[in-house]
Amino acid sequence: MKKEFRKICRKINKFNRFYYSKVISQELYKELKKYKKILVFIPLEGEVDIKRVINRLRREKKEIFVPFMQDLSFKMVKYSLPLKKKKFSILEPRNKNKTPVKIDAAVVPIVGMDLDFRRVGFGKGMYDRFFAKLKYKPKIIFVQLKPCVSKKKVTDEYDIKGDKFISFKTRSKDGNRNINSRYYYIRSRGVFVGQKIR
Repeated sequence: MKKEFRKICRKINKFNRFYYSKVISQELYKELKKYKKILVFIPLEGEVDIKRVINRLRREKKEIFVPFMQDLSFKMVKYSLPLKKKKFSILEPRNKNKTPVKIDAAVVPIVGMDLDFRRVGFGKGMYDRFFAKLKYKPKIIFVQLKPCVSKKKVTDEYDIKGDKFISFKTRSKDGNRNINSRYYYIRSRGVFVGQKIR
């Protein structure tokens, strides 16, 4: 079921990346500016382009960290330029030193999610393994170009659970009515923000 859902979501997120990313980035920055130590991702094609947010946070002297692939997971390293292309076309800094810093927040790209607020990713499980090893829970913010939320549970218990979801608001009627009762959504200036009601 998860594989089929992943295929559907990947088709949805192919268009208007530049504009959607700009709108999402504005909302993401508002959320991240209150944190000091932040794990972000270096975007691939088809993901929200958050490079402007990264650069703005760095100018404000925030500590920015990114994943550095290692075996079946990744370690967290300090963001630095230049970036080098690695396996799966992932860009990484040349700095290979693991950073034992306690992060306040993490921005995680998703392919989709379900009503449990759990992530459907690209199928490699790297984020799941990374967060499973942490002995604390930072604020986890999911980002996606366009919302792709399953009305059924399609994830497993080991799939990471987000605290907030930021995407571009579409005019589609699909799904929104069914999930309003369990989630709080803000809809303004084209942005779609959700967080689970505790």
